[in-house]
Amino acid sequence: MNEKQSPFTRVALVKFISGHVPEVSLILIWVIVQSVVIYQFGIVTDFEAKKYINEAWNFLQNGTVSTPNYWLYSVQIFLIAAALKLKTGFLSVVVVQLLFNGLSTYIFFKFIKKSGSHSTAIILTFFLICNFPYQSFNTALQTESLFYSLTILFSCYLLQLEKLTFKKSILIFLFVVVITFTRPTGLFFIPAAAIYLFFRFFHSFSLSLKLLSVISISVGFLIFLNIVLGSGGELDFMLPFRDESIICGVPTLFHFRNIRTSENPNSIFGIFYYITHNFDQFLRLAWLRSKAFWGLFRSYYSFGHNLYLGLYFLPFYTLIVASIREWVKKNKYSFLYCCSLIIITWGSVILTCDDWHNRFYLSIVPYIYILSIPVLQKITNKLPGK
Repeated sequence: MNEKQSPFTRVALVKFISGHVPEVSLILIWVIVQSVVIYQFGIVTDFEAKKYINEAWNFLQNGTVSTPNYWLYSVQIFLIAAALKLKTGFLSVVVVQLLFNGLSTYIFFKFIKKSGSHSTAIILTFFLICNFPYQSFNTALQTESLFYSLTILFSCYLLQLEKLTFKKSILIFLFVVVITFTRPTGLFFIPAAAIYLFFRFFHSFSLSLKLLSVISISVGFLIFLNIVLGSGGELDFMLPFRDESIICGVPTLFHFRNIRTSENPNSIFGIFYYITHNFDQFLRLAWLRSKAFWGLFRSYYSFGHNLYLGLYFLPFYTLIVASIREWVKKNKYSFLYCCSLIIITWGSVILTCDDWHNRFYLSIVPYIYILSIPVLQKITNKLPGK
């Protein structure tokens, strides 16, 4: 029976592959990229990963983390702790990260295909898969891989909502909680999602009710953010201003600058106090950090590395600018959501510092790709054999 069916199975498989050559090609490219990353980096357990491994051991031994701020990384810590407890090895953590990366890549492809076209989905998914700085975190026992994947899954779900129900609202809330406890920057998705849902689904609200809702959401977010800022541990939001760091952990001053700060600098009021009492320094550092964030180039990268970053990412800025009119005309709410995430992330870099490996920028790359859809779709429509 099996021998008789096998030729038909092979024929069906060949027909499927021949009818889905671009998709199968993307799968093969994804496998190749992940294999290259594993071969080049192996399972990364040093650098920042050490913190989460140590916290996982601490959680297993004491039932808690060393300082409250580590709860905001607890998803990764619990995953590592589970691997340690079950003795499955760190490879099991990498497997989970790869599974979520693969799933989020597939969902990203489906979303782009629905929002744009099959051709744009193929192109943008290819760019996402071949984004080596983005993919390199998949074998590191850090928070980035899971965080990037979860945010794509969340955003694609959110932007495809046709109707907001109570059950869907609960799911959105739980999704945001998981993202927030994967990395603290998951907090950025709270105002972005709230703004999107508010403008997308609550058209019938009166002006006074709209203002009250916006104020309530803003106050709630600021209160929660204020708690996070004061959660202790390594958090010192004035340090990058005292040593004028552009890249986190790389001070540009040998001696601390004498800046005016409040009695409680790790708070919303403390940041506001700093800005209003050190405005000239704030503006100068904001400009330098913005250049580092958007320019991507690093003095410690090779010429080839910087050239790759420039050629791979910067052309999308032109595509986005050219797509703005189309977004505002046809889908202003999705445009508002993506722009909110990008602006909030950019603002956080201005208020702190940029990452050594562009990790903060990489978190917004999927939304940069999404914002390029309208013009990219027009370009692909003009290509022969599209």
